[in-house]
Amino acid sequence: MKSVERTRDGTGETVSDRECYRCDRDVAPARLFRVTTEPPAALSHDYQTAERWCCPDCAAGMNLSEFSERLKARAGREGSSPTE
Repeated sequence: MKSVERTRDGTGETVSDRECYRCDRDVAPARLFRVTTEPPAALSHDYQTAERWCCPDCAAGMNLSEFSERLKARAGREGSSPTE
């Protein structure tokens, strides 16, 4: 992973809005997944809510497609056997 402090001109802290936090690949912003985690109340004193952006490949690697109803529906249609 790249450091958050790295910038192109070295003048400050920026984070690219087009980069996957897991694999560092540049991805069109419209194709990035926003991954937000929020700790349960019992752990909120030790952990903060976090938000990161990741590419479709990394999202699939984390099995985030499980949460997409549209992907589930499409997989159901593609996986069905043809009727005779």
